Amino acid sequence: MEGENWIRTILARALDGAAQVLPGPDRAHGFLLEMRDGSTIAIDAKWAGEGWPQDVRNALMASRATADANTVIVARHLSPGSIAWLRDHDVNWADESGQARIIGPHGLLVIREPPTARKREPSAFAWSPSALSIAETLLASSDRPVLTEELAELSGWSASRTASVLKYFDAQGWTVKRGPARGPRAYRELSDAEGMLAAWSRRLIDAPRETRYAHRATRDSMDLLTQALRPALDEHVQWAVSGWAGLELAAPYTTGVPSLQIYLPAEDFVSRLSVAVETAGLREVREAGIVTFWATERRILRLANTHRGIPVVSPPRLYADLDGLGARGHDAAAHVRRELIEPLHVHGSRQAADG
Repeated sequence: MEGENWIRTILARALDGAAQVLPGPDRAHGFLLEMRDGSTIAIDAKWAGEGWPQDVRNALMASRATADANTVIVARHLSPGSIAWLRDHDVNWADESGQARIIGPHGLLVIREPPTARKREPSAFAWSPSALSIAETLLASSDRPVLTEELAELSGWSASRTASVLKYFDAQGWTVKRGPARGPRAYRELSDAEGMLAAWSRRLIDAPRETRYAHRATRDSMDLLTQALRPALDEHVQWAVSGWAGLELAAPYTTGVPSLQIYLPAEDFVSRLSVAVETAGLREVREAGIVTFWATERRILRLANTHRGIPVVSPPRLYADLDGLGARGHDAAAHVRRELIEPLHVHGSRQAADG
């Protein structure tokens, strides 16, 4: 009921007197727009809460109008990443701040999009390996002044490369430079954490990665991890879990652990991993087994946190990997975002909303 009331209010504001918002004719079209000339347009307006990208995707999945011109996603404040995603998928939207894009049907046209939303369009940003890992380092760290040299050391890239990447982030509106133009007193702040997270996670999900699978019959994946895999991996490789096991360890949620997702550095991904798999009593399989291994850079594993004696990837990577699993993974990712990521970036999220 709260969502319906917000939808009515926000739609009425976006339409600015051009139409009256009434109850819809059926479950597939929950609202009816009565135009000034007496004609009506039935729409399926879906509530996306605070307007994070995952909230938007969940709302669209619930649409009975199958994301046609009759669908409008409504939220309190749509983030730049959410607007980019909606624009990419040609979906209508409106939010409390006055942003709106409602095109059709029957000639209906409402566009109230602030110029800042277009300036922060992240889809045109070209992600390099250094940009991906530097962004992950920023997203995995709590809000604080960011010194280039410190960030370079944390991310494992040179200071010059880190400075170059930060300039790109500035252009996207994700970071902002503070203090003097040059010198040791110059620093940056993460000004739009949610926009960076949306663009970064989308790129991580879409990027190909080297993968191997292993299997062993078990009734308890976590028991397999703790009793067999952990000692074998600890002996032979550096590693960190993600996915369902990472969720269970870092932010327990009402779900089981149907499979295991584990990262290893690329240089350990062939012979050392084969020895660890054999030591743990698993056999390698061609298609998805109970364990999926992903190759990554060793610097990424430096961001892992230990939970109950097991290394877990950074919160933003855990979020992206769960979201990439689809279905229940979307809800699990939203839980990680709320519990592990948002508390790190209250300042950055507030700046983006105010900007």
